[in-house]
This record gives sequence, structure tokens and C-alpha cells, in this order.
Amino acid sequence: SNHFALSPLDRSNHFALSPESVEVTAELLKNMKLAKSKMEYDDEDYDYEDYDDIEDKIDSPTEEVKSDIDESDRIASKSSIDSISRENSTTNDGMISIAELKDGLETNEDEHDDQSNVDIYDGEQERIDTAQNNYDLITGLLHSGDIPEKSYNVQRCTGLEVCPALFIRCRHAIYVIDGFEQTDKDGLRGNINRVEKSTSTFYVSLRPKGFKSKDTESLSEQSNETSRKVSENKDLPTKKKREEKSISSSENFFQHRCKRLALTDIHAVYRRRYQLKQIALEVYDAYNNGTFIAFTDKPQSEEVLHFLLSTASSNSNLSSVPGTSSSYDKFMKALRSKITSNWVHGKMTNFDFLMHLNSFAGRSYNDLTQYPVFPWVLADYESDEIDLSNPLVYRDLSKPMGALGAARAEQFRERYDSLATHFFNKDDPPPFHYGTHYSCAAYVLNYLFRLEPFSRLALSLQGGKFDLPDRLFHDIGASWRSASRDNLQDVRELIPEFFYLPEFLENNNSFDLGTKQDGRTVHHVTLPTWAKGDPRRFVRINRQALESEHVSKNLHKWIDLVFGYKQRGREAAVSLNTFVHLTYDGAVDIDSVADPVQRDSIIAQIQNFGQTPSKLERRPFPARSAWLYSKAGKPVDFNALPYLEPLTPPLCIVGLPSKVVLRVAMHETCKVGMTGQLDSACGDMCLSKGQLVGVGKTCVLNLSAKKYYRFGGSNNGVSVHVAISSIKNLEVNRILTIHDDMHRAPITAVKPSRRGQWLVTGCIDSTLRVWKYEKNHMELQATLCGHNGGEIKCIDISTAFDTIVSGGADGCVLVWDLRTLSFLRRLDLSSKDNDNHSNSMTNPITSVSINNKTGDIVTLVGSIVTVFDINGNIIARQNPDNTFPENAVPSCAISTDCPEWMEHGIVVVTGHKNGDIRLWGVNRDEELLLFKFLVNTKVHNCPITCLRLEGKRQDILLAGDKSGKMSMCKSIQLDALTQQDRANLMNN
Repeated sequence: SNHFALSPLDRSNHFALSPESVEVTAELLKNMKLAKSKMEYDDEDYDYEDYDDIEDKIDSPTEEVKSDIDESDRIASKSSIDSISRENSTTNDGMISIAELKDGLETNEDEHDDQSNVDIYDGEQERIDTAQNNYDLITGLLHSGDIPEKSYNVQRCTGLEVCPALFIRCRHAIYVIDGFEQTDKDGLRGNINRVEKSTSTFYVSLRPKGFKSKDTESLSEQSNETSRKVSENKDLPTKKKREEKSISSSENFFQHRCKRLALTDIHAVYRRRYQLKQIALEVYDAYNNGTFIAFTDKPQSEEVLHFLLSTASSNSNLSSVPGTSSSYDKFMKALRSKITSNWVHGKMTNFDFLMHLNSFAGRSYNDLTQYPVFPWVLADYESDEIDLSNPLVYRDLSKPMGALGAARAEQFRERYDSLATHFFNKDDPPPFHYGTHYSCAAYVLNYLFRLEPFSRLALSLQGGKFDLPDRLFHDIGASWRSASRDNLQDVRELIPEFFYLPEFLENNNSFDLGTKQDGRTVHHVTLPTWAKGDPRRFVRINRQALESEHVSKNLHKWIDLVFGYKQRGREAAVSLNTFVHLTYDGAVDIDSVADPVQRDSIIAQIQNFGQTPSKLERRPFPARSAWLYSKAGKPVDFNALPYLEPLTPPLCIVGLPSKVVLRVAMHETCKVGMTGQLDSACGDMCLSKGQLVGVGKTCVLNLSAKKYYRFGGSNNGVSVHVAISSIKNLEVNRILTIHDDMHRAPITAVKPSRRGQWLVTGCIDSTLRVWKYEKNHMELQATLCGHNGGEIKCIDISTAFDTIVSGGADGCVLVWDLRTLSFLRRLDLSSKDNDNHSNSMTNPITSVSINNKTGDIVTLVGSIVTVFDINGNIIARQNPDNTFPENAVPSCAISTDCPEWMEHGIVVVTGHKNGDIRLWGVNRDEELLLFKFLVNTKVHNCPITCLRLEGKRQDILLAGDKSGKMSMCKSIQLDALTQQDRANLMNN
């Protein structure tokens, strides 16, 4: 059979652990002999606060906070797919010395950005004498001008991987450098030692390409195939077996991964719990990447928190917080109240609110033992079709999973009562309903093991092999029945990926996961019948259910159980919601255990049991105001419209999310950046203070800086000009800076990021370059090569997904990773209908555009529009039967930020050679683009050259054409229509 080696994982202890083996017994708790912490909550001592009494001084709008967490969650999970099987590059012999590292870094210093990651391996060179001034060991990893002020020994946590590291504090940045520790003295006077990293390489069997799982009808064929595989393995030469065994043995080597965070790039800091102690911080940068750092003790973590608060930049959401712990606590409490109020009043989706609550309660993607927890929302996994307007298809959110089945709930109640009768003194473990938990590392990995890096984490947890096939997550309906009714040891909830990441349900890595006892092979996850075998359909419907009216009205009841006043105490006992006391925040004084071996063993056991989120409130969470959409024959509730905005797709009508009507609001002529341009074509535009501002075709706007870049000149660079008049720069078109020789030939395409810090340039020689633009200084980060000759025609960049997409004259669309500045994939533009579109691969790429909510990519090649997901899978393409006349083919296309679960939304906007502007939706089941709307008012009569969406919810469409004419269209509002117009609109 085929094998491949998974990446190494640093874990000192390997043991088998299945989701069913994490139950705690009362006898085990007594044997652990743990002292209770003095931090336990007193349910009677609480100062109630009013949700409407929110500090107005908080400078953190809902949209910004929402983006910080929602987008970072998508990045964390989707990037894990993109990073499958990425290996660190080494020299020919696999080693690189410290001296070589210093030389390389000093020579190529400009090639590393502020979030650069450097991996260094050194397995055979002699140990460096730790008695020397050990800062010489890491000097080569620091940027020029960064002088260490203080260092700390920390643990950097990613999933279940824990790596010893140095946390170095400088005046303008912080560093986390893996594989070093400081001894003897604190501060800058101690010795720095290199720490060996122990690793094991696991080998797993892979299934052949195109494998299809067998059902019970083909059991005999399956058995024969399995026996052949076993016999083949038995017949392997003894020498080969020995070779595989030796390769799989443990190895020790050095790994020094360096991460720099400029203080100006730090956006948020959260306190975190690590090994049952409040000694960790999670730092998020401006690009929503989180770094989880555990310190030796709480004073150190608080000292670093104070430093970060006192140096917070204007970009940070903590910039208004004084550098004290009490001020931080007050700010976070007020921020939580503000977010709760926004959710209650319909200004935030249910998904976003749950992500915020998880973050406030200490849950993190960087710690699998405290992974974000989400509820089961549906209870019907058997029907052929599902009606989300029927309350009977939903789970009872007022009860924990263990209380849903009446018979099982009675058994849990009897267990609690029995334990309560033996609870005589405070040293005995308190009674509990459940010996397992609704969230633990084993459950998370059991859901996600089909994806890297969770595959290797699962193998490490299981001692180098996947769990038994019958215990693997393989059937959503069976998992629901187990957790809600059948299994006394299973009360698990869900994870966020169930609502946005269909890839975790597919075994695209072709792992051989074995055969169940009933003869069925474990491969892709079995979906409910109503999902029609499509993981994307399942995730889309599951998300629609989460955002439904029924769940919106009842979600606060589940929040009370997990994050609120029913989490512990009398209310928890009455609600059948009591877990082992060790899982609660502050319930155990782990420092009271003197024996380090016993302490580590206890920590490991508690982490495997699961950990309850920190308690956020001790009174009931308020219910969300649930508003209904307008329906034909019923009067419109205008008071509901502001609350329906977050649930309305781009360019659609608030209150009627399936309807689209745009009206032209104004039109202007492009006047900025026209000097030296041969024609009047518009290249980019924006809306500034209600006025249209456009620039020429060889220009592109940097909206955040009110500037524009001009490119294409003989200087092979760009010039920066004033685009919008301001107090600082009154004169429009004035040159601010000129940057020569950015390429070896003229630049043909330029694209800045939304905040303007990144700039990607494409050249006539088919190369791309990535730049950082700060304080009028352009710093080269990388040169990207991959196109097969010809100029770069179009570029897009998304910092939300750390993705760059480029299209060239060679007919290729390439996807690049912004974080690692490396190639990811080439999109497959070939058509199913080769007869009609055989020339699609030879046409130059006209447009590429990224959806900043989903990471989906829109391409325009010739006359064909295609939508891909972030992993290169086709979501929808233009129907081959829908052809355009020669004078009306698309001339440009952009993606909206429509979420995938808003299935009636506008996904693509196209401009055409005859001046038409068309809006398109997607039939995700048929993988086809659906024409939705044509802008009827004819403003443009020549090719559309640029399009842009504006507005908080993208309800404004800007268009510019080859003649320089610009127009602005706005989505109509129901309250601005006459009663007759509203009736006609709802009836059509």
C-alpha cells in the first residue's frame, strides 16, 4: 500500500485516547486529591449591571470587532487546508548553521516582513557553548534597530503543539523565537540555551485516487480487498520492515522559528488560561493572525500585558485603555456589553456573536483543549428534505445535550443524586451529571482529523495511528443520535467549522481509515439525506439554520448554559448541566501539588477531560430581537429594517433579501490622474463624502491614504499622488513620492490592500513583486515568479485571507500565500464543455477578484465568468448556453462579499462592452451562475473598464467606462417606495 510521512510533532508522551475514553469517575477524582482553588465563584455575590448602560467611550465599532474575530476564524481554519504538506526548506544535506543563518538574514534582511517566519534546522553541528553571551545566538534573527529590553521563557502553543520559546521585548516590536530558553538569571543577564526538539515520523496508508467507499452489499468484495492488502503487507521483505521502523523512530534536532510582531501591528490582546492557570496571552496582529503565548507565572504575563497596553498604537482596539490590569478588565467588560447589545438589537449575526463569546470566555483556535464551542442547532438528520421554517426540525436549545433524551436524562439525574448523598465535606469531589464534557481535544480532532494539520495531531494523540474505524467521526446523523440520545458517555457539542468549512467532511487526503464492523468503509463523512451528498449544501443549510428566526429567538438559552448563569451552581444542577468540577475555571489550585510528576499527570488528565469556558454572566442573557422579512399581502414593518441589514446580501433590498433593484443616483466624469493618458478611460474610483472620485486607467486608488498610484511609465516604478483633497494635501494630482526601478521593465498592473499597507505590482516580464508601503517608503518583500511569459493583466489581494491572486496574458490564474509569500496553486480554468470553450486557456485573463467574506475567487477569461472557492474548487461557472453578442461580452468582473449561506445574494457583478451592468447569483447545487438583474438606466454606451462596491453592506455600485464616464447605483429602500410600488415588488 501507499504511504506518506506526516510532519513531526513535539509531544513527550504518546498514548491512545478515543472520544469515548475521556469519562471521569468519582473514584478517580478522589484519588487525584486536588485542593480547591480560592477563586471559586459565589453565585450570591454579584453586582448586576444593565446591558443598556454601555460606556460610550469605547472606540470599537461593531463592524471592526466583527471582522477581527470572524475573519480570523476563517483564516485559521481555511489556511490549515492551504498549508497541507508544506515542508520547511533546507540545504542539500538538510542542515543550516547559525553562521550561515546570520549571513543569510543580514544579506536578505529586506526580504522579511514584520510577520516573517524563519525555520532553521541544525541536527549534527557541535553544541554551541552556552557560557558565552547567548544573545549572539539570536542576534541574526532580530531586525536592524531592534534591541532586546527584556526576555522571558514562554511556551508557544499551536493546537496541541507546545514549543519552548523566548519572548523578547524590544522598543518597537516583540519576538517569539522557538527552541531557546534562558537560564541562570532573569532579564538580559541570563544564558540562552538551545532546546532540542523531539519528533516522531508516522506512516499511514493512502487509498488510491478515485476510491469509493463500500457499502454493506459489497462486503465480500471489501473483505477480499482487505485481506489482499494485509497479505501484501505480510509479504514485505524483512529488510523493508526494518527500514520503515527505523525511519519512524524518534529523532532530536533543533528548530528555531522566529516571529516578529511590530507594536504598531498589534490589534488586540486577550488573557488566556493555560494548564488551568491564568498565565497566557493571545496576541492578534492587524492581519488577524493570533499568537498564543504561555508564561511561567501570572506576574510575568501581567507585566507583558501592561507593556502592550502602554504601547498600544492607534490601530489597536486597546489604544484608549490605560496600561493597568483593572482598566483592561473594565474595558473588556464594557466591550462585551456593547457587543451583546449589538447582537440583541440585530446588528450582528448569531455566528459572529458566538465567536465573540468564545473569545471572551478564553476559547481559542490555538488551543485544542479550549477550542471554540458551538451548539447543535438541528435535530432532523433523517428527512429527505428539510424545512427551516418548521420549529420541529430544531434542537431544544434550553437544554444541554445530556437532557435532550428523557430516558438518558433520568439516568444522569440519578447519578447526580447518588453522588450528592456521598458528598459530606469540602474535600470530596462535588456531584456531577456528566463524567465527559461537551468539548475536549479528542472531540475536536475526531471532527477534523481528515484535514492537516489535525491529521498529524490526531496521530500523535493516538500513538501514531488513527482510532478504530467504528469510533471515528463518520456519520453526522449517527453522531447526533449518540450525543443526544444513545450514548451515556457522549454529550459533545459542535465546533465552528460545521457552519463554514465543508472540506473537513471530505477525506481529500485519501487516508485509509479502515472498515467498520458492519463492513462499511470509513471515508468521507456520511451526510443527512437532505444534504444530497454535498458537504457544501450541508454546511450552507446548517448556517442558515443558525441564523434562522427560531434559533435567534432561543439562542440565549443555550448561551446561559455554556457561558452564563446556568453554567454552575444551583441553576446548573436544576438544568442537568453540571460537569466534573475540575473542568471549571478557577476550581482547582494546581500549584498546591508539590510533586511535579504528579502535577503534570493531573494537568494532562484534566486537559483530556475538557475545560468549561470562563463564566461571562451571572444573570440571564437577554433574548435577541427577531424580526421577520416582508411578505406579500402583509404590511411592511419599517421598524424591522435596521435589524435585518446584517442578514441582507450585498445589493439586495433590506426586508426582501431575494429581490434586487438598483437605481442610478448620479454620474460624473473622471478627471483625476488623466495627465499623459492617451484616452479617457477610468481605471479606478471611489465615493468620498458623497462625491464620485475617479482616476485614469493607469492609476489605482489607495483609499485609506487618499492617494493614488500611477504606473506604466518608463521608470519601471510608480509615483504616488494626492487623490482626494485634505488639510494636509490640498492640491489634487500633486506628486508626493516617486519610486523608480521597482521592476526590470514597465509595470502593467498594481493592486493595494484595503488598508494600503501592502502593494502588489505586476510587470510586463510576467513577474509579481510584493511591497510594504509605510510612511512614504516602499520596501520589497518578495518577487513571485510563476506565469509563463507575457504581462500580468490583473491582480487582487485579500489580507482577510492572506491571499494574492494574479492573472496573466498566458491565460493562467495563480494563487499566492501573502503570509509566506509563496505559490499555492493554479486555478483550473478548463471547461466541462471543451467544444464551446476550448480556447479559454489561451485567452488572457481579464479580471480576478476575491470575496473577503469567503475567500472565493471570481475570474473572467474571454467571455467566461467562473467562481472558485479558496481551495481551487469550482463553485459556479457561466452556463454554456448563455452566450453574449460580440459587442456585449463582459469586459470586467468583480466579486461581492456575499456569504455562502445567503444563497439568494448577488455574488458577481459584470460590466460589458456595450455598457451593460449585470448582477449574478449562484446556484450552488447546479454549479451555475444565475442572471439576476440588469441595470436598466442606460448611463454607459462603451466598454465598462472598472467596478467597485461601496457602503457598509455593499449596497452601492460604482462603474466607470472607457470614455471616462462614472455612475453610482444604489439599492432601493422599502420605506422610500410608494405602497403600490412595494406591493408590485413583493408580488413579482
